Amino acid sequence: MLEDSNPQFDPGGSETTVSRPLEISNAVSRLHKEFIGRGPTNSRTTIDGNLVVCLLEGGYTRAEQTLTANDKGDLVAAGRLGLQDAMRQAMIAAVEQTMGRRVVSFMSANDLEQNLQVEVFVLSPEQDEGTGGLGG
Repeated sequence: MLEDSNPQFDPGGSETTVSRPLEISNAVSRLHKEFIGRGPTNSRTTIDGNLVVCLLEGGYTRAEQTLTANDKGDLVAAGRLGLQDAMRQAMIAAVEQTMGRRVVSFMSANDLEQNLQVEVFVLSPEQDEGTGGLGG
């Protein structure tokens, strides 16, 4: 089961209500598995105002691990960025659906040495969905 470091259950919801951070963690993990062939071993999503950060642990393929071990980490990093770009629209759609807000910026990063990836989403401000500004 994927971990959720920020449980936010809807007090008016049923027992089956899933927290937004957990829903995003599961969606992003599913997309990684679908697009890459292997998903992370752990995923945590934190939501703070207009910022959604999903930290993924593990999930590098055996081929990627072999390349990294043979000083070809640059190829792995470039490939991962390409894959994350290919997943961009699907991940944005999952966050927008879960949060009920528009994503105005999406960024990805990888740390091969620590076996981590991060997906960062910046949401439009709640009070003014039409302007596209970052707000605060």
